[in-house]
Amino acid sequence: MQALTGLRLLNLISFLFVLLARVVWYDAPTGEPLAIVPASFTDAIFGVVYTTLLIWCIRPVQAYPADRTLIFDISGWFVLTMLGYGASSIVGPPWELVLTTISFISLCIIYMKVQHHPNRSPWMRSPFSVFLAWSSIQILILPFRILRDFRFEDLFGLTTSEWVTIMLILFACGIVFFIFVHTDWVFGLVTIWYYVGLFFNGRLTDFQQGVTVLSVIAVLVAVILVFRKRDRLFAEEKRPVS
Repeated sequence: MQALTGLRLLNLISFLFVLLARVVWYDAPTGEPLAIVPASFTDAIFGVVYTTLLIWCIRPVQAYPADRTLIFDISGWFVLTMLGYGASSIVGPPWELVLTTISFISLCIIYMKVQHHPNRSPWMRSPFSVFLAWSSIQILILPFRILRDFRFEDLFGLTTSEWVTIMLILFACGIVFFIFVHTDWVFGLVTIWYYVGLFFNGRLTDFQQGVTVLSVIAVLVAVILVFRKRDRLFAEEKRPVS
């Protein structure tokens, strides 16, 4: 029990480091606004990300033996994710790219461990669904920031605007695939918020706005189908699911 308490305290400390890094020490990137960056109101999602992670760090787990086992399994990866994510917020390139990649990979490992862990409680996956979805969006945006910082106007014969269109389509396809494979409707809701923010950022072409609307519809349909499927499973098994 003491070892578990120590790990949870370490998790909480690393989470507090992220709060300090993102809220106190973070300087927003400067430069020309990117078309692939959503409107500023979407930053409200950080409140959801940080609140769910904080609850995960401090919620009682005495009644969930499987959760205690899982905490032992993923705490090291959680600390690595938090340290990488926090540090990437206060350093410049190229270390920002390196640390962001490390944080994202370790977060993916956490998600897969939680996803495949038997008898976990409902709350174990949801915070990481939210965090992984928004981290995926930041990974999507990062290459465009690098291209802008190095003043690239095109890549492989395609303009930045054309790359934005391609990536928005591919990203939406990837989201729908992810939702169905992992039956994770929470992930889908977060990405819908991103596409809504894109639609209202005032920097998309008419065609890109059309792509955004179709993406929202496709992801929303996937979310509804998966939610209804899990709702039926909930009714059949009489136990909570995330």
